[in-house]
Amino acid sequence: MPGTLAAVGILSAVIHARETGQGQFLDVAMYDAVLSLCEHYVYLYSYGGENPGPLGNAHPFLCPFDVFDAKDGQIAIAAPTDKHWRLLCEIIGRPELGKDERFARNEGRQAHAAEIRAIVSQWTAVRTRDEIVDTLSRLVAAGPVNTMADIFEDPHVAAREMLPEIEQVGARPVKLAGQPIKLTRTPSRMYRRAPMLGEDSAEILAEIGMTPADLEGSK
Repeated sequence: MPGTLAAVGILSAVIHARETGQGQFLDVAMYDAVLSLCEHYVYLYSYGGENPGPLGNAHPFLCPFDVFDAKDGQIAIAAPTDKHWRLLCEIIGRPELGKDERFARNEGRQAHAAEIRAIVSQWTAVRTRDEIVDTLSRLVAAGPVNTMADIFEDPHVAAREMLPEIEQVGARPVKLAGQPIKLTRTPSRMYRRAPMLGEDSAEILAEIGMTPADLEGSK
């Protein structure tokens, strides 16, 4: 995250320099970068004086917005608004819950989060992840919690070339995480494996007019 924010900061500074001719110093700290990702905890403490502990997979403000058990794994379901909650209630065959005063508004659902979780879990537990996604995804956000085995078999990952296979020295080829930034004019790709220790020394030394023998002689 600090590196990502630094890249964005560099681009911002470049734009400013192009417009004004002025450069500037950029400072991104790891602590600051991680704190910026925890803004909802900041809100909880700043607005309400609440000092939250670990929340698991649940959203701190929205309910239901959590991970639930399915027949074949886990599924994430997000019903962030009162409208989505009513849609979810219709789909799971409990339309009366959408009108229940305890659950009709998000504040009430948060106050009864354990009960909401039990209701949704009862519905998801007897269905597969694919069944749940097919039933919900056009109306209520839902997606499987994938294991790495699931990801390696995912046709989306293959179509996006996100697990390119790379040859290894004296070992089987391995798949590595690919480049998520897709550019049409300057496409990025993983073109080779990482070098073995000293593998590129001669090439790099040649670029600066030296040979391995020169390096040995300087010791």
